[in-house]
Amino acid sequence: MLEVRNARVSFEDAPPALRGVSCRIAPGELVAFIGANGSGKSTLARLMCAAQTSSEGAVVVDGISSADRGGEERVRRLVGRVGQAPADQIISTVVADEVAFGLVNLGLDEPAIEERTALALAAVGLEGFEARAVESLSGGEQQRLILAAVLAMEPAYLVLDEPTSQLDSTARASFRSLVHDVARAGTGVALITHDPLEALMCDRVYCLDAGRIAWEATPRELLEAGDGRLAGVLPPSTYVDALRAVVAHGYDPAQGIEPDAVASWLAEQLEAGALDARSVAEAAQAARSGLRADASRDVDDGAHEGLSARDVRASRGGTEVLHGVSLGIPAGEVVLVAGASGAGKTTLACTIAGLTAPDAGDVALAGQPVTAGAVGVAFQDPEAQLFLESVAEELAFAPRNHGFSEERTAAAVERVARMLDVDELLDRDPFALSGGQARRVALGGILTAEPRALVLDEPSAGLDAAGRAALHGLVRSLARDGMPIMVVSHDLEEWLADADHVALMRAGAIAWAGTPEELDVTAFERSGIEPPEAMRLRHAVDALLAAGEPAAQQAQGAVRRSVAPASKASQTPAMPLASIDARVKVLLFLAAAVAVFLSPAPWALLAWLSLALASLRAAGVRARAAARSLRALLVLFVLVILANVISLDGSADIMLAAPFGISVAGAMRAGLAMARIIVLACLALAVGASTTPTELADAFVRLMAPLGRAGVPVGDIGLALSMALRLIPLVSREAERIQRAQAARGVSFAGGALGRVRAWGTVITPLVVGLFRRADRIAESMDARGFEPHARRSRPRPLAARDRLALIGGLCTMAAIVVASHLW
Repeated sequence: MLEVRNARVSFEDAPPALRGVSCRIAPGELVAFIGANGSGKSTLARLMCAAQTSSEGAVVVDGISSADRGGEERVRRLVGRVGQAPADQIISTVVADEVAFGLVNLGLDEPAIEERTALALAAVGLEGFEARAVESLSGGEQQRLILAAVLAMEPAYLVLDEPTSQLDSTARASFRSLVHDVARAGTGVALITHDPLEALMCDRVYCLDAGRIAWEATPRELLEAGDGRLAGVLPPSTYVDALRAVVAHGYDPAQGIEPDAVASWLAEQLEAGALDARSVAEAAQAARSGLRADASRDVDDGAHEGLSARDVRASRGGTEVLHGVSLGIPAGEVVLVAGASGAGKTTLACTIAGLTAPDAGDVALAGQPVTAGAVGVAFQDPEAQLFLESVAEELAFAPRNHGFSEERTAAAVERVARMLDVDELLDRDPFALSGGQARRVALGGILTAEPRALVLDEPSAGLDAAGRAALHGLVRSLARDGMPIMVVSHDLEEWLADADHVALMRAGAIAWAGTPEELDVTAFERSGIEPPEAMRLRHAVDALLAAGEPAAQQAQGAVRRSVAPASKASQTPAMPLASIDARVKVLLFLAAAVAVFLSPAPWALLAWLSLALASLRAAGVRARAAARSLRALLVLFVLVILANVISLDGSADIMLAAPFGISVAGAMRAGLAMARIIVLACLALAVGASTTPTELADAFVRLMAPLGRAGVPVGDIGLALSMALRLIPLVSREAERIQRAQAARGVSFAGGALGRVRAWGTVITPLVVGLFRRADRIAESMDARGFEPHARRSRPRPLAARDRLALIGGLCTMAAIVVASHLW
């Protein structure tokens, strides 16, 4: 049993987050925690897994109290946690390494680690992803990866903090099924959520209000006619209305709350004569998605003109993401864009907002090329838009940057803060807010600049019912004022009532476009995503009533055939060098770093260059990629040659005008030295391309193990190296995040050199702060998975025959080149 006993948690300069909370989760039980933004849900989630301490009370897990000596560490081993943002929990750069990290800390041997890693990845649907780079995964895949990494450690209990808030409809349904299976296998699960379907699939529901447990109920009690406890806490849902209708006819939600389960039950009841066609039709009627009621919206478009993209092509990381997309957003209209994760929605949002330039095509606002800052854009992850020390500074940044007077800026901050209900948070640190509060602040940061158009990427993710209602009211108000608005969302049912047009994307193109009234299951088939649950149930019931002879199988087929199953990851053939033990590659590289400079003969340099090129090929590094990586070094090579070919002391081989001349010998010496450095750079590139950062760090620690007996802090060095290898690529991404956030509020990074230096100067401070914040979160994730720098690791697997052969062969080849270069 996981029990929270009378817990109280307080933070400096803020009201208590938890006030005497008590709750329980039994093994194999699935329990939901709901409540408004800031009610204490995430704090409770952190408390349950001992990532947060309480000033009063304790967490007791299977008899172990977090208040006991050493209790926190033992609780962390028993309770796993998956948070809202997977990027903040990812420790390694490769999928298999991410899952194996916690297993290494448990002291398992390598065969056991490989077995558990494979089982965990298969359990979450990531079988075959072992060698994939973590950054190449979609948001949904990264969330599954974190769950696999936690499940591999076999925790007794699991805490999930809004794990589906940024997943598409297909991934959400799959993730819900996965969580249900995990619970039924015996793991107690606490699920923090704003999704009514997730709450209703649980065994029990707790509601938090201002840091206290307001009430506890079962899903059946919440769906009983007249029970309005969900209203005002979770957003309204026509599908929940349909569930209420079938529960009133005797359906038990414990049988499942997914449309296929409900449709199957209705089919059985109709066939058995327990329900008539009229009663079944009531479910379909309740599931009707709410379309816009005010179709004759009175729009004032005098101050705004439309936003449009025409034949837009855009790339990320050298891969084309948008393939000739055309989309028009007239003044005063709301266009809803949806699609599976990776379909190109966010890239389209950034392009149409002027944050990234298209490779081809045109993006225009009011007939003129769009510029960053003219279109307000709210990012999918609210933290991606925040970079200052207080909410007030975040709200004031854009109007000040646009040159507003202090009086106008203050008025804009006050107006937007009141509009978004963040006026009491102005002195708070934006990064200390709850997810919903941070989202409202991020939205406010663009509204204070009074943009001429608006692009909202998943604007309601993480918002409570009140926050969503206010957001929808704001969007309708801005549209009535004539503003063109693009909304990117996975919650189609939520936004259909406000949308004038809908565009569904698939693989970087518009797969379907039309009005909400025209939207049907065939549109979703073309876009490769699941329709909203209400539409799926309505479609199944309509098919059931039209069939004449109902059957459960027909009803289920009507629900399930809308989307083809997702394909598995394509397997990339492993490169020969990748299969060599990292310790062997490190030893060979260190030996080469000495041997290259011990080979004086020019022909030996050709031999080393041949070995370097062969290594690059064995590592799978293409010539173009290698040239890109070595570009700076090649430029330096040319500069060094030029610097040494010119002689100024009168000793030149070819005199031009004393004392100036050309020194052939100097150029040869410089060329040979630089060539050796390039050889080593090629070898280092081959090692880096064929070895994960985790493997490199582990190899260095293994090789340095004998030094530990002499007092060298090998564990600390390994930790520092591991963190450095993880954080180095984060520097550029964090800088890009802040730069994009500032550009969205009108900061220009173009222009003259002085202007660019000033603009980038504003990035430095939030970049440093952001990196410390990311490092802290990664360290917390490492701690949650049992990392202890001084803990004894399992004995490494002995080198395989292939590894020993590679080591001996490599050393012998190097020795032969060195000896031969001295003889000839």
